[in-house]
Amino acid sequence: MDELISSTQRLVHLDLKGAPPKLSYLEKLIPLFKEWGATGLLLEWEDTFPYHGGLTVVGSKKQSGRPYSEEEIKRILQMAKESGLCTIPLVQTFGHLEYLLKHEEWQCLREVPRYPSSICPSHPNTQDVVWEMVKQVIDFHSDNSDLEYLHIGADEVWHLGLCELCAQRCGSTADGRAQLFVDHVLSIARRIKESYSKLKLIMWDDMLRSVPVSVLKNFGLGQYVEPMVWLYFAGDGFTLPEGMWDRYSSVFSSVWIASAFKGATGSCQQLPVLPHHVSNHEQWLKELPIIASKFDNYRGIALTGWSRYDHFATLCEMLPVSLPSLALCLRVWIKNGFSVEDVQHVARTLGFSNSSLLGMELFPRPKPIPEDLSFPGWKALSSMEVFCNLEHQSRIHLDSSQIKTWLNPWQVKNSFGNPMHVETFIPPLTQLLLELGNVERFLRESLEPLVFSEAIEEWVATWIDPLREQVQKLLDDARAQIKTEGGNTSN
Repeated sequence: MDELISSTQRLVHLDLKGAPPKLSYLEKLIPLFKEWGATGLLLEWEDTFPYHGGLTVVGSKKQSGRPYSEEEIKRILQMAKESGLCTIPLVQTFGHLEYLLKHEEWQCLREVPRYPSSICPSHPNTQDVVWEMVKQVIDFHSDNSDLEYLHIGADEVWHLGLCELCAQRCGSTADGRAQLFVDHVLSIARRIKESYSKLKLIMWDDMLRSVPVSVLKNFGLGQYVEPMVWLYFAGDGFTLPEGMWDRYSSVFSSVWIASAFKGATGSCQQLPVLPHHVSNHEQWLKELPIIASKFDNYRGIALTGWSRYDHFATLCEMLPVSLPSLALCLRVWIKNGFSVEDVQHVARTLGFSNSSLLGMELFPRPKPIPEDLSFPGWKALSSMEVFCNLEHQSRIHLDSSQIKTWLNPWQVKNSFGNPMHVETFIPPLTQLLLELGNVERFLRESLEPLVFSEAIEEWVATWIDPLREQVQKLLDDARAQIKTEGGNTSN
C-alpha cells in the first residue's frame, strides 16, 4: 500500500477561474507543493489562458493586465519543471463551458439557448471550436513543458439531448443520451489522438456512471481515455455507486481518483473545513486496495481545489487561506492515514504556535486568530479569520431580539420607538462599522500581493459591502428614531 501511494501521482489542482494567484505568489508556492509531497499540477486555466485568433475574446488577451500572459504561463510551466512537478492542463470540452458560451459569437452552440453551461454536440461548428481551444493549449504546453497528459473535463453536462438535433440523434432508445455523450467525447478524443498520438487523455467520470457498460465497450472509449473518479464527501457520506469499480475495470485499464482540499463543502465557503477534507482522503485511502486489485494501472490522485462551482458562481475558499488544508491532506495521503502527530508536524511546519489553531478542532466563533505563521500568504488566513469572527459578531447584533423588538421595519416606518432603548444600539453599531473598515483594510493589504485586484474587489463587494450597508441602515434608522423622542402618538 505504501509503495502504491509513493509510486503514483499526487496532483495539486489549481482552479484558475477564481482568484488566480499572481505569478510572484506562485513562485513561492510551486516549490512548496513539491516539498509537501505533490508530484504534479493539474492546471485548469479556463479564461486565464491567452487564447489567440478567433478565440481571443475567450481568454486573458481580451483585456490588458488580466492573468495570464504567454510569458507568465511559460514561467509557471518552467517553475513546475524546475521543482520536479509534471503539469497536466485541463480543458473543458462539453460541460462547464460558460466562459466560451457566454460570448455572443458562440451562443449558437449552446444546447439550451438560455443556458451557457453545456455545448451542443450536434451543432456543425462545435467540434471545430472545441478542437481549436484544445489545440492551442496542447501546442503551448508541448512547446514549454514535457506534456504527457491532457484532461478533457466532460463533467456535469447539465443539458444533454435537449435541442432538436440532439433529440433526433437520441431517438426513443433508452441509451440514446448515453450514446450521444460518449460519441461526442470519443470524437474529441480521436481528433486529439490523430494529431498527438503519444498524448494520454483523462476525463472526469461522473457522466459515465450511468452509461451502460455495453455502450462504453461498443464505442471503445477505454482505448482513448482514462477516467478520473471524483468524490468529495467525508465519512458516511462517502459512497460510490455499487459495482462501479467492476464496471469501469471491464472497460478501462487505467484509472485516476480525485479528492478535495477546498471548494467542496459549500458554494460560498470562506475557509476550508479541515476535518471534512481529511476524512475525504481517509475514505479514498480505504478504496485504494480495491482499485489496485481491479485495474492494471492506478495512476494517482488529484487533490482538487475548486475556486468557484462554475464560471458565474461566487468565490469559495481562496488558495492562500486553504494552504494548511492542502499541506495536511498531502501529509495524510503520503502517510497512509491520519494521526495527531501528523497534525502537529504540519502545524509546526506552517508556523502555528498551537496545533489546535490549524483547524482540525472546530472552535466556536469568535475563535483565536493565528499569527506570525511561516507559509506564504499566511496573513490572508489571519485576516479571513478576523472577518469571520466579525461577521459572527455582526449577526448577533443584527439578528438580536432587541433589534426586532425596538427597531423593526414597522417601527422605523411609523417613527414609533422609545429612545431609551434605541439609543443603546448606536455605540455597538458604530463600533461594528469601524471594525468592518479595519478588517477590509487588513484583507486588502494581505491579499494584494497574492491575487489580482478583480478578486479582491469581488470578495469585498460580496461579503463586506452588504454587511456594512445593513449596519449603516440600522444606525441611520436608530438615529432617526431618537430624534422623534418617543413623541409619535398616531398609534
